[in-house]
Amino acid sequence: MSVNHAERERRRGCLKRHADAENNGDAETLMDTFAPDAVMTYNGVPFATHEHILAAHRYMGWFDDEGAAFQSVTMSVDRESFTDEDIVVEGRVNAVHKADFLGFPPSGRPVELPFVTMYRFGADGRLTSERVVMNLGPLNPNHSPIPQLG
Repeated sequence: MSVNHAERERRRGCLKRHADAENNGDAETLMDTFAPDAVMTYNGVPFATHEHILAAHRYMGWFDDEGAAFQSVTMSVDRESFTDEDIVVEGRVNAVHKADFLGFPPSGRPVELPFVTMYRFGADGRLTSERVVMNLGPLNPNHSPIPQLG
């Protein structure tokens, strides 16, 4: 089944509200984009309550909290695709790595973390599911963006 133009635009509007809230550091609006029973999954780890979803965003650095792993966090969308149920986004998170993140020690340097996220919005326009797969390779101090061949 093909997703019609009106549904694509509805999903884009929902995604824009969510992304704008992240990029503007607006925790209240961001959390309002999640349905009460929403589940966010980050690299296979589920966050199934609003409290845990907010804590994950705080740890990442979306709200410039003390103790956050990153500062000056922004998300950019490079490409959108649509399935029958989801809007699939390929993009990048840009930030400065200022504290430990999942075992990666702080580098103090700017990083670009590519991701693919599947967003599912309910009829009320709120997220019921956000599934993020993020490449953490750039956090490795020996990471080279150009693969070494041969």
